Amino acid sequence: MTHPNPFASNILKIYKKHSYIVCDSSRDMITVNFNETDSTYRLHKIDNSICCYKKILRAGVADKADHSYKLGPCVKIQQDFLVPTDVTAMIAYCHRPPHDYAVQKNVFSFVHPRKDSDKSPKSAHEKRPSVLLWGIDSVSRMTIELTMPKMYEYLKTSNWFELQGYNKMGDNTFPNLMAVLTGFNKTFANAQCRPDKVGGLDACPLIWKDYQARGYTTAFAEDWSPFSTFDYSSMGFLHPPTDAYGRPLILAAEKELKVTHQSQLPYCLGRKPAAEYIYDLGVQFTRVNRNRTFFGMFWTNTFSHNDFTVTSAMDAKMVEYMRTLEKKGVMDNTIIIFFSDHGSRFGPLRILDSGFVEERLPFIYFHVPLWIQDKYPKLLRNLRVNKNRLTSPYDIHATLKHILELDTPPEKLPHPDACPSCQSVFLEMNWSRNCSQAGIEKHWCACDSSFELPTKDPRAKVMSTQLVDAINKFVSSKKGTKRCRRLRLNRIISVQQRSNSNHYLVQVKAQPRNAIFEATVDWDPSAQTISIRVPSVSRLDTYFGMSGCSSVKETKKFCIC
Repeated sequence: MTHPNPFASNILKIYKKHSYIVCDSSRDMITVNFNETDSTYRLHKIDNSICCYKKILRAGVADKADHSYKLGPCVKIQQDFLVPTDVTAMIAYCHRPPHDYAVQKNVFSFVHPRKDSDKSPKSAHEKRPSVLLWGIDSVSRMTIELTMPKMYEYLKTSNWFELQGYNKMGDNTFPNLMAVLTGFNKTFANAQCRPDKVGGLDACPLIWKDYQARGYTTAFAEDWSPFSTFDYSSMGFLHPPTDAYGRPLILAAEKELKVTHQSQLPYCLGRKPAAEYIYDLGVQFTRVNRNRTFFGMFWTNTFSHNDFTVTSAMDAKMVEYMRTLEKKGVMDNTIIIFFSDHGSRFGPLRILDSGFVEERLPFIYFHVPLWIQDKYPKLLRNLRVNKNRLTSPYDIHATLKHILELDTPPEKLPHPDACPSCQSVFLEMNWSRNCSQAGIEKHWCACDSSFELPTKDPRAKVMSTQLVDAINKFVSSKKGTKRCRRLRLNRIISVQQRSNSNHYLVQVKAQPRNAIFEATVDWDPSAQTISIRVPSVSRLDTYFGMSGCSSVKETKKFCIC
């Protein structure tokens, strides 16, 4: 597995560092004060501002359950107003006399303690860690070093453990996160969890259900609502999946506040970046539940998905979040997994020679509390050894299961359904492990060596032509794709033989719109034909906005209207 230099001249040529983006520099007219003792919130008004708030509520039913919200009536805010425990999100409207129109709008989230009895273990023997998944979409282990140098330095010097051989198992966010959260591959996840059916995801055995069953308080939040993991061309959840759920908050913020776009993403929602609504909710959740065990997942897309350079804008802020978790004592009893789902899948960084590995190696780091390191030294030794071993999202699922059973012998621990040979990263991985053993399809495997085939070789032409034909056949076989144009081969970019096998990595440019595709094909030399799983074909150029005429999610990267 090669490790490209993130500071290579061709990368630096397309990299532009961003400073922190200030969405609104005006003074806050209202602030939230949190009481650590009783976990209550009070709203404090500045100067002579007059404010009221509207409660944000989940409002949809059936197929709109995860896609609709409503606002309550505007309730006047007295100075140091105590936020009711039934308010988990609100929009506050403030103005100053003599004006009677709102000059400032703010969206706030609130996490309140659970009303049931605390089920957290009381004795030292029963002590269990909390778990926090803190994610950024589309960031490789090379890119985080380049774009977030402050965070990278923090991770190197603050008792974090990196897995440098962490290899994605599927194309985009959904299969990779489902492997982490369920241990399923994409085909089984779609069949078992039925994301296109109302209530399908509610019945899905997502990992936070295992933690709920052990008395953990749970949370899930994600920004960019139209394209979020469980809602992009899906029904989402019929009922809130976790105790704290951030979707109504982000739906309202995107609709009710001024949206400022960056790289075609809703970067600013009102007065702060969209991602910060998610991470602020994460900080609130951990602080309120600091005295009981919790499982929380907080995932963002809006400063990383479309443009790898924008990630740099959140560098210092990300360190600030981690320092806050430190200062508030959250890290004392919390295993934190700071990670991504994949690297850049399209755009200028992906088209470079290093792009193949860039896409396949997302970053992942673990923070492990000192008491676990002291109590389970062998598990920590294994985690250190695994730094340079091949791992996959299925292994992370096995790890999340293992955390609930730290005293269980390795041979009795469960294995992911889609990868029986995968295991917890707290157990030593075999140094000779291959992608098949890690549940990674050959197209996504970053381990293989390759040998360049001349583009004028007759085999290259046949493979490339058949690849484009296979894509056309796949798209035309789906209902709802009639307006997608037929692709034609324009140029063979490269053909590489993977290891000493009949697997070839083919990269072509097709018309219209200079679309760039990359696929691993199986070549039958006697029949002079290829076999290929078309859904796993990669689209390397930016195709945002080209496929609106297709209603089929899996054809979006192939359809050019």
